[in-house]
Amino acid sequence: MGKAIGIDLGTTNSVVAFKDVTVRTIQTGANNEDLCRSCVALDKNGNFLVGNSVFNSWKRHAPNIVVSAKRLMGASINDSNVQKMKTNSHAYPFGIQKLSGGTEDSVAIVLRGKEYTPEQISAEILRALKNDADTKLGDVEYAVITVPAYFNEKQKSATKKAAKLAGLKVLQLLAEPTAAALSYGFDNLKDDEDKTLLIYDFGGGTFDLSILTAAGGQFVETGAGGDRWLGGDDIDAILSDYVKDQIEQQNGINLEELLSDKTDKEVAEFTAGLKKDVENAKKTLSQSSSATIMISDYLENEDGDPLEDIVVSRETFESLIRPLIQRTIDLIEELLVKTSITVDDLSNILLVGGSSCIPLVKRMLVEKYGEEKVMSSEKPMLAIAHGAAILAASMDTSKWKEDDDQSVDVDEEIPDGPIVYTAKHNYLIQLTKNGRKEMERFIDDQTPLPFNVNRQFSTIVNNQKIVEVKLFSDAEDGTYDKLASGFFTITDNLPSGSKLNFTFNLDTNENLRVSVKVVATGKTSPVVLGRGSKDSSCLSEISSSIEDIMNDDSISDNKKTAFLSKIQSIIVAIENSKLKSDDDKWLDFEQQVMTAKQFATEPEEKENRLGEILATILVKNFPQYLDPSDFNEMREKLEKLNKTNDSFQKESLQNELNDLATSYSILLNIFLFKIIANNTNNPQDAGRANCAFDEMMQSLKTGDINNIRRIQHENEDLLKKNVTGLGNAFSAGIG
Repeated sequence: MGKAIGIDLGTTNSVVAFKDVTVRTIQTGANNEDLCRSCVALDKNGNFLVGNSVFNSWKRHAPNIVVSAKRLMGASINDSNVQKMKTNSHAYPFGIQKLSGGTEDSVAIVLRGKEYTPEQISAEILRALKNDADTKLGDVEYAVITVPAYFNEKQKSATKKAAKLAGLKVLQLLAEPTAAALSYGFDNLKDDEDKTLLIYDFGGGTFDLSILTAAGGQFVETGAGGDRWLGGDDIDAILSDYVKDQIEQQNGINLEELLSDKTDKEVAEFTAGLKKDVENAKKTLSQSSSATIMISDYLENEDGDPLEDIVVSRETFESLIRPLIQRTIDLIEELLVKTSITVDDLSNILLVGGSSCIPLVKRMLVEKYGEEKVMSSEKPMLAIAHGAAILAASMDTSKWKEDDDQSVDVDEEIPDGPIVYTAKHNYLIQLTKNGRKEMERFIDDQTPLPFNVNRQFSTIVNNQKIVEVKLFSDAEDGTYDKLASGFFTITDNLPSGSKLNFTFNLDTNENLRVSVKVVATGKTSPVVLGRGSKDSSCLSEISSSIEDIMNDDSISDNKKTAFLSKIQSIIVAIENSKLKSDDDKWLDFEQQVMTAKQFATEPEEKENRLGEILATILVKNFPQYLDPSDFNEMREKLEKLNKTNDSFQKESLQNELNDLATSYSILLNIFLFKIIANNTNNPQDAGRANCAFDEMMQSLKTGDINNIRRIQHENEDLLKKNVTGLGNAFSAGIG
């Protein structure tokens, strides 16, 4: 059986550790170092490179180099902080954009013109750590991976997906502050001893707070806070801005104008040199009274003379960063108020993370809370990984199970180990009351986990067949983060106000699952929730399509009813399929939704012929790829349709052909790409559509259905952009 390791997947640095008799750090990289830089580059041959050597070769790899991918895990492209990263090309030279074919808020990292998800980038870091651990320990299969205490379900799901891509089975996602407390040894208190601990985790990319009660060999998580956009990176940014100002003042130049006259190579040298020097200066100023930024090594003035170096004193450095440190203290005070815990109640404040090594941090904390309370580790940057390794060693790997499913487990066992887990957020569901959207909380933060709760809600219209469920958690800024949305269906005709019993299950990793019982019928079904992968894209398409069609006054009630009936059948098929979140079959269902939307937007006279049109497309263009019985049935029904004058029989045949044809959505969408190529007025779209069509036809010949799904997903924007008005093209396409 494979071994279990502890991993601190950090924003700036990552660490892997293992516990047998003692806890030890597994050194990584070619130089066997304790810290692995959370830095990933993509070389010209398409190979990923990870770690310290990559970061130290920044100039060589930029812009195809990624740092701080953790900040993008589970984040929204619309988040203001993500947009700040996008515009700060000096610190984050890689591309950041909306993921093609993803949900409306999904994020893509762009390297060498190709999109990658933050999970894929983080997976490369985890894979490198796993490979080093494999080399030192033998087969490594399991891991406890640490995450910030404030991470929501979406961010945790992204972390687990990254681990899965890296070939790791996650035993537990452990809050970083709790891991730190384990590493400090507070799980070994005497039976009659208890302590209340505040963990102050100031890392490279995040600031994390947690209050724990340690007693009887167990930890109870009693409060969490922090700021995921506050860390050592921000200290670097402040110091870098100061150095740039000093360059201008001491040399009498306009730095922006000077750099605009430099070559791309010279600008890259300056950016890489300044980044490295600023980080080194930050470390030096934690030990010495001053540090020198060697500007003369990588920047000359317009006459070719080296610029003056910049000396930064510790006094200046501390004055620059004092507001950031004060911000961390303000967050402590907010957490104490939220948890009704006083300073006197705190036994110790434990310092963790590289930024906590800065002398001003400890000094300001001591000034505020007293020297006897503040404790620091000899190696604060290793503490979290060590805590994860301690927990990993205590867990039974035979109890690991895949958790990517929708079923509610009301009898979930509390996991082994010394930690009593609690919810880090309030959980809410969006309801419609009197035509208004309202939020109702169903789980409070600090609720012990695992936890099940029942709530009763009602249908809002007569004969409601589709119910959309939208779930949220509270965010740090007082707003709400959308966690997931999903659907379930009601087969019976029920009056408005019919009762629905919801069961919500939150496990120790804060995975949320939901099931619903229709009281009138006694039927219970799971709510299929999106988990941030292909499932979310499909479910988002269902949601937006329903909204578009139902709000379109030009579409008749009959067509809206037919559309909803088709969507209902798709949702039922999804429920019955029990798909994993990244299963390619989600793409097929998404294409079916888009086809149903297309039907609904067609004029009535074309709508009446769609079954005939689609069946004719399949019979004429794809006969060899149809099931022989389906092919023969389509031909027979098309012949009957041409011969009959009975309007009732025509309508029946059209519906039967429609049902037969839409089961071949992959083939229909291949044909759609050909239509787009021939009919769009946008040459760029036409070229993309034509290439996609040719590639898919080649894959069809070799039977590579997964590649067809991939191509359709990557070019899904073409279908969405051109779907309206394709009815004429459909008709023209069959002659």
